[in-house]
This record gives sequence, structure tokens and C-alpha cells, in this order.
Amino acid sequence: MIPSPLHTGRLVLTPEDPYLAPEDPGDLIQQLREIGFAGERLGQGSTSYMVGDQFMKLVTFMGCSPAIQSAPSDSDEPFCHLVQSGPHPLPIFLSGRNTTAPRCEACRKRVPQWQGIMGDWAQDPADFAATCPHCGHAQNPANYDWRQSAGCGRYMLCVENIFPQEAVPSTRLLNELQWITGNRPWHYFYIQE
Repeated sequence: MIPSPLHTGRLVLTPEDPYLAPEDPGDLIQQLREIGFAGERLGQGSTSYMVGDQFMKLVTFMGCSPAIQSAPSDSDEPFCHLVQSGPHPLPIFLSGRNTTAPRCEACRKRVPQWQGIMGDWAQDPADFAATCPHCGHAQNPANYDWRQSAGCGRYMLCVENIFPQEAVPSTRLLNELQWITGNRPWHYFYIQE
């Protein structure tokens, strides 16, 4: 049996407000196609897209010469492409093996046992409040500061096959996403499985 290629990770773009989702995700993708971030759809009815012809200008890559495969190959190697997730009725939580403990918004100390907290949160994401064991501050974990290693959202745009911290969305891309969603700011994080 030949092992499948290892997934290198993903860059995830999502509104800062985890409860916000674009009114029309198709319109969002169309506008991202117009600026060259998104390309053609990968199959009929798919929520995956090729990267566009301006992708390398809208995402800054760290290092001297990044090797980004932007199209499928005959060898079935992973390639960089976009995947829409959502809109979901309520925010979902994405984490990976690179996820670090989040920080409390009040005392800024790391929150231990976050995995259990997020499991409880998933049962009632709208009304759940976690209490910081350090200062007693209660907050919805959807708003934790994950330091770009995890996040929550109703809508996420995933750039697949990107190592964590390898790529940073440009200010122009973040501004376009903000404009498309009624001047609501976006942020990003990285997941490695």
C-alpha cells in the first residue's frame, strides 16, 4: 500500500466576528476571482477553486523561493487551492497539531484544558461562556486569542497545502474581504494536521 501524501497545512481566512458570514458566498468568490485570488472551480458543484493568476501577489510567502504547486499533477501530489467552508448555522472550531493554548482576553494568561472547553462550547456555541481559571473572567471561547494557531467562524476560506507561517495574506486581500462583507474585518490563522 502506498501512503497518501502528507497534508502540509492550510491558511484559513475568516471574519474576525466568528458569527459573521457573507450574505452570498458565491458573490464573495466571484469578487475574489475578479481580483485574481480565486480561479476556476475544481469540478461541478465543488466548493474548491484553483488559485487565481494574482494569488502570489495577494499572499506573501516567507523564504527565498517558495515551491508552490498551484495545479493538480499526474502524481496526485497535494497542490495549493482554495476551499470554502460554510456558511455554517453557528461557528465551528478549527484546530490542528500546531494549536497552542489560547489567552484570556482579560488577564492574557494561557487557558489550560482548552480542548475540553472547546468540546463543551461545540454543544452550545451561541451561549456558552468559559471562566478563566486565573482571573475568573467569563467569555465565549469563540473569541479566544489563539495567536493564529486555531479559530472559529461560520464561514472560512481555506488555502490548502500551505505550511503554518509560510504565507501571509496581503493587506490588499484582507481589505478586499472586509469590503465584500460590509466593512467587517477579517483575520487569519494556520492549521497543520
